[in-house]
Amino acid sequence: MWECEYAKESVDYKLLGLRFLRKIWIVAVSAVIGCVLVAGLYYMAKIIQAGGRVYQADSLFYLKLGQDGTGKEYDYYNYYTWNEIIDSDFLVDEIYVKFEGRLTKDEIRDAVSASVDFDPRYLIVSCRTHSGELSLELAKAVEPLVTAFVDTRKEFESVEITKSAEEAKDSTDIRMFNACGLGFSLGIFFSVLGILIALTLDTSVYLPVTLERRYHLVTLGAPFMSEFASNLEHMLGKAKKIAVVYTDTPVPVEEMDGLPVVICENPVEKPEELEKIRECDAVVLCVKAAGKNGKRVERCLEQLARQEIAVTATVLVEADEKLIGAYYGRKK
Repeated sequence: MWECEYAKESVDYKLLGLRFLRKIWIVAVSAVIGCVLVAGLYYMAKIIQAGGRVYQADSLFYLKLGQDGTGKEYDYYNYYTWNEIIDSDFLVDEIYVKFEGRLTKDEIRDAVSASVDFDPRYLIVSCRTHSGELSLELAKAVEPLVTAFVDTRKEFESVEITKSAEEAKDSTDIRMFNACGLGFSLGIFFSVLGILIALTLDTSVYLPVTLERRYHLVTLGAPFMSEFASNLEHMLGKAKKIAVVYTDTPVPVEEMDGLPVVICENPVEKPEELEKIRECDAVVLCVKAAGKNGKRVERCLEQLARQEIAVTATVLVEADEKLIGAYYGRKK
């Protein structure tokens, strides 16, 4: 009984590469789609769901530090300390009253923050909201409150606003370039992976030599190939009656005109064709190239084997002339 084991079939890397190159446009399209999709979702998450763009107004304070009894400056006011002060009820309540309820206390705490870099004498207070006007107004309200607080603390001798908030800049953290790059990369990765999986699982025949390797049957080649005529003469020149069996829809092979040919359809689908095939002394199996028909060909061969009908040769019909030319170095 005829057998075919795909698991043992060697990979033709040259054919795989040529077929992959023909689908490279899918990679390009997928990269663009991935870029647009990821960037769009990222933008929606950052802008729409987050409430819109963020505007930040900054105020810079210079603090002259006081000294303790030993002459050492009070330098323990750091990032965490100042943010606790900013979030304290003293400042928040004052701001809440000034804004007359336009902002809740939680919104004020979320909007106002403080930062101290390497030098504890420089304090930056930032006000971030979804409105430039509101951020600037909030910064103007915070400045005198911070000054008033510092004046009451022994840890500071004086405070000066070295840079008052004059504008609220757009500080929305949108990294569209990174999002586009991620989408572009994902599009390429998944499209390449998908193409390789599809090519690997494809049981179609693209080259005449695959018919010989996979089905262990002599092939005449494709009708347009230079060796087809000589193979046809050698294999079938003495045949009195040739059964041309098509696994798929019959496609007349003009190169076989003049020979005693009997066209037969797939005996699996039309069992009555078996009698016509038995009356012939040669059997040629025509396989459609790139037909996604690997299992269909198997079933046809299995049925012929059950009926004790030997296949003399195979022909690859509707083959891609350019693909075969590229595979064999432009010599068909």
